[in-house]
Formats: sequence, structure tokens, C-alpha cells
Amino acid sequence: MRFYVNPLSTSLILLTVVLLAGCKQQALDYGFVIKDVSVIRGYQSLNIGLQQDLAFSEQAVEALHHGVTLTVRLELELRNDNNMIVVRRETKRFHIRYLPLSERYQLTEEGSGKLQVYSRLRHVLAEIDDLNVQLPTGPLPSGNYELRTRSSLDERLLPAPMQLPALFSPQWRHDSEWSVWPFKVSV
Repeated sequence: MRFYVNPLSTSLILLTVVLLAGCKQQALDYGFVIKDVSVIRGYQSLNIGLQQDLAFSEQAVEALHHGVTLTVRLELELRNDNNMIVVRRETKRFHIRYLPLSERYQLTEEGSGKLQVYSRLRHVLAEIDDLNVQLPTGPLPSGNYELRTRSSLDERLLPAPMQLPALFSPQWRHDSEWSVWPFKVSV
């Protein structure tokens, strides 16, 4: 019995394998990862130490160099571990701009008015990689809690013509997974 192999189908399979291998390699080059979170209880607040690893894709860096402000969004959610009720939600935003005349990068934390200027993009990302955040909670009763955290590139704050392509392009997917960090509050 003879077996016939269609050259067109073989070419398509080979092309698919090459494209998938290329996509897998690109996925490793950029993205956001939350590595560690420490929670220390303060007076009616939590002091949160956050260590992350942020890396932009080539397309995001190119957009930054062409005048597009990129916004890194950090979401914090405090939940009661017993009944999963959300006690507090907080969102922090960090705006990154490139200043072409001075060849510097500007970092602004939304709501704080704090403005910093850096000579390299890696220095800006290193500043956001290690954060100390205070989360006001009010009085917390004793019990088990969990802090959920996530970092992402806020595509909603991109210029309007870029928002739709950014939704479908894998080069704009930088979101970390939700990470859960349990802790206990005792009186």
C-alpha cells in the first residue's frame, strides 16, 4: 500500500511549528512577574514590600520612544480568608515617559505628585520592581487574610488608535498572574 504525503500540508505543518516556536521564544523576553510580597501590620494599615520583575516588549519600548506614555498598573486586594469578602482594594499607577531632547525617562506615580528622571529605562523599571506600599485598612479584626496582587500594562490609557491593536497583539500582553499572599492578624 502506498502512502501519499501532500507537500502543501507538510509545508503548512512546518510553518506552524516554526511560528509557534518563535512565539514561545518571544513570550520569554518580556512580561511582568511578582516574585515576593511581605506584609507587616501597622496602625490601621498594612505596610507591603513588593518585589517584581518588569520587562517591556520591543513594541512597547518602540512606542515609548515615539512619545507614547506607558502606564504600569499595580492592583492590591485584601480579602478575609474565612469568607473571601474583599476588605480593601487599591490601584497604583506609574506613568513612564521618554523625553527625547534630554534622552531621559520620566517616572510619575499617580496621585503622589512625585516625579523622577532616569538616564536608562532599566533604572525606571528597577525603581518599580522594588516597591513599598502602605495600604490603609482601618481596624482589622483577628483572623486569616490574604493579599492578592497583580501588575499589568494599562492598555486603556494608550492613545485611542493604539488601544484596539494592543488588545489583540501578544506584544502588548505584559500582565502578571494574580498572586496570593496569606497572612494572619492577631490581637
